Amino acid sequence: MLFIRFKSTAPKYGWKESLKLWFNHVSNPHADRAAHDKLMSMALPYYDREIEGIRASTVSTPLSRKMAISEVRVQNADSKNHVVMLHGYAASSGWWFKNIGFLAKAGDTTVHALDLPGFGLSSRHGPSLPDNKTRLQIIFDDSKVQHMKHLHRSLYVPDNFTLKERNLKKYLKNQHSVVEHVVNFYVDAIEEWRRKNSIDQFDLVAHSLGGYLGVFYCIKYPEAVRRLVLASPGGVERSPFAITNPAYRNINGDITMACSYSPADYSFLGRYPSIKPGFQALWYMRMPTFLPVRLLGPVAVRLLMSRNIEKFMRSKDFSDAAELDAFAKYVYHTNVAASVSETAIMRIFDSSTMAKIPILDKLENLKARSLWIYGQYDFMFSDAGRAAVNSLNKMQGTSAELKIVNGGGHNMYLDNPAEFNRLVVEFLK
Repeated sequence: MLFIRFKSTAPKYGWKESLKLWFNHVSNPHADRAAHDKLMSMALPYYDREIEGIRASTVSTPLSRKMAISEVRVQNADSKNHVVMLHGYAASSGWWFKNIGFLAKAGDTTVHALDLPGFGLSSRHGPSLPDNKTRLQIIFDDSKVQHMKHLHRSLYVPDNFTLKERNLKKYLKNQHSVVEHVVNFYVDAIEEWRRKNSIDQFDLVAHSLGGYLGVFYCIKYPEAVRRLVLASPGGVERSPFAITNPAYRNINGDITMACSYSPADYSFLGRYPSIKPGFQALWYMRMPTFLPVRLLGPVAVRLLMSRNIEKFMRSKDFSDAAELDAFAKYVYHTNVAASVSETAIMRIFDSSTMAKIPILDKLENLKARSLWIYGQYDFMFSDAGRAAVNSLNKMQGTSAELKIVNGGGHNMYLDNPAEFNRLVVEFLK
């Protein structure tokens, strides 16, 4: 049972509280903005007012296609430098609430924490995106899968696996076009936002899905980004899902590979063997992530709030009950509405979060100096980041480094914000 008992003044999310929160969301079209403003007001004393030359506000920039990008902007009166922050999947600008103020003050910088299209307070609609719903069938012996937790808690390795020729060819059909369309939907929106705000160049801090999109942004618009911070970026490792695999250029018959422990190899399966078949099926059916939350009403609210609060309470940095409550409500209100982004990610990643076009296969086009940050207990494979850093440092005209945040998980910027903030500020000096 997911019911959480608090030793604090924060509400206990029983049925009454869940019903109240659900009703507030369905009856108030501005519930997401109200939750956003409350969290920002608690985190930033200068939100919607100026204190000692610093002012924070929520700004919406109109884009083409009747879309808009929302951002939390923390502005120093005399600053000329800009830092753009991109969040991960099922997140939004408010997830940076323990970081944006510190970065603005320490770097004499204007910080722009964006809501990517389909997230947070940005427009939730988008264009019709192409798709290929073919599920790549990776055949292996379940009885011979080893959990290599001494290497990484998410690593599962069978002896070998086989890809069937017919299924593989169907999987590969038009995938390059699908990924390009989805990635460009986000990347071009960020670029349009930059131009509309007359920002010549900025430093980019990006997490998870935002990190993946951030790399593609840097490649497509290299003159716009000075330095790049990637916090546990998604889609770094190679895998059988990588449509960039040279072995796929000429397929004649089934392909059998010995499974690799290295995320730099195309025969790396990562956590794939541990993903439940039901979840994989829903992924390839493109079932919207938060559809069950919308359909189940207060029941889903109770489960989601209890789960999130339990998760956030594991972080030693969440010591204030009111702050925890405000953040949990913000996460609920800004995620539950239908969005184009609920299923867009399913077109560029497998259900095991491995990309169809891995970052490792795009590094030769990445010119920005970069810092790669992972949490000590990150579920992402830091060895993939290490392989990327090693590759970048062998190339001319760029450099990269990797850091681990003590005590941090995938959301290390929340788990240990002091160390995360210090690493970012030192890199951006």
